[in-house]
Amino acid sequence: MGYVGFPAAARLGVRNTPQHLFTYGNAGTITAIVDCLVIITASVLAGVAYHLLALGMFGDIAAFAGVGSNTALLFVLLAKSRGMYRPTALLWTSQWQRIVACWGAVLLAMVAFLFLLKVGASFSRGATIGFGILGPCLLLPARAAIAARLRGALARGRIAAKRAIMVGEREELDHRSATDLLRTYAIREVGRFELPKASGEDRSLTADSVAVLDAAVDAARTDRADVVLLAVRWTDKDRYDLVRERLRALPLPVVLLPDQSVRSILAQPMAEMGPDIAVQVQRAPLAPFELRLKRLFDVTFAGTALVLLAPLLAIVSAAIKLTSRGPIVCHHYRRGFNGQTFRVHKFRTTVAETGGAAGHTRPLDPYVTTLGAFLRATGIDELPQLINVLGGEMSVVGPRPHAVARDDELSRKIANYACRHHVKPGITGWAQVCASSGEAGQIEHMKRRVDLDLWYVSNWSVWLDLEVLVRACLKVTRD
Repeated sequence: MGYVGFPAAARLGVRNTPQHLFTYGNAGTITAIVDCLVIITASVLAGVAYHLLALGMFGDIAAFAGVGSNTALLFVLLAKSRGMYRPTALLWTSQWQRIVACWGAVLLAMVAFLFLLKVGASFSRGATIGFGILGPCLLLPARAAIAARLRGALARGRIAAKRAIMVGEREELDHRSATDLLRTYAIREVGRFELPKASGEDRSLTADSVAVLDAAVDAARTDRADVVLLAVRWTDKDRYDLVRERLRALPLPVVLLPDQSVRSILAQPMAEMGPDIAVQVQRAPLAPFELRLKRLFDVTFAGTALVLLAPLLAIVSAAIKLTSRGPIVCHHYRRGFNGQTFRVHKFRTTVAETGGAAGHTRPLDPYVTTLGAFLRATGIDELPQLINVLGGEMSVVGPRPHAVARDDELSRKIANYACRHHVKPGITGWAQVCASSGEAGQIEHMKRRVDLDLWYVSNWSVWLDLEVLVRACLKVTRD
């Protein structure tokens, strides 16, 4: 049976237009800054206007600005706690009710504060009343202008948003246009894949469905998607589970959109995606902060190691050149984060470029030189991979990358093998410091290593990386 009633991928072109001032990453911050400036301006204007009308003088402008700054700080903190700076919240037309309520609470707090500190001489009741009226009169137009600017940028496609691959059934996809996704969920669709309709009571994935999901996974990697949106009927749980399992190959959050029959969700982890609701059924293995922390650790460690080990690297390079013919460093293709292929660097340990069909090496390989055997035993042959770490292709600690052919073979034989690609591959890893001895070609031994790699992916921390490095060093010295 061939493909039935669905396109391979309805790709949406995204123009490379200049980015708008606002993005979904900075819209909340810019709005908070505007709120602060508006509130301070309202405080100064109210104080100066009152003193000019009542006393014929400007008054203490510094005191007016100080009161405005404190009020602005309280307003921003309260507004942020109520979610008023979320990018999608800035688009809502009902903002004014929340702004007025927040302003009233902050104003009452400031009046009590001024009364307790007895600073009424500098900021009188007349100025306070004027400030209370002028504040929302300036805040509301400013917020309206920001909302209009954001909506206009969305309509013209000039705002940065998360890139998404859409996967689902036709009856659900028809209700989710690209414009709807952008306005409702702050997401830009870069690919859409329609699943064939399930036939009869058999809810298993057909070959056509598997082909569509595989194409969606490839597109998510090629188009560098940030999230996968799943649009299937919630009542068809068996099929949903199979689709979700297939998408586990991606190190991306998978969000299940509400179907046409669902209007409320209870007892589920909610994903904040604007005025609508959705359920996050798969999270990214590392949060953005964790990714930045791990990257900082990698760059710091790799940069320091290259400087400290420079004499050793020079000696090894000279020894390789003097003892055998060929390049000092050889390059091999490996699969890394999100299944992307990259070129890994290693000191040459053989007399010629060799390797079995599966791409794994053997301790008694007859082509390994005497020096090469020593480099492999001590792990020194892996040191050029510090350059891969600085380049962002690898991490210091992570699942060891395998040759492309070997990777394909193990993906077919070991369940969840692809989940190893949810983080960057490492120079050393949890499996290498914990796995028992055994031939790398044996499937049972590889399954054990994969289990250890997946445990590392699920339990990552900086302390775990440090533990792996310490144990790797101890293992080399013992061996």
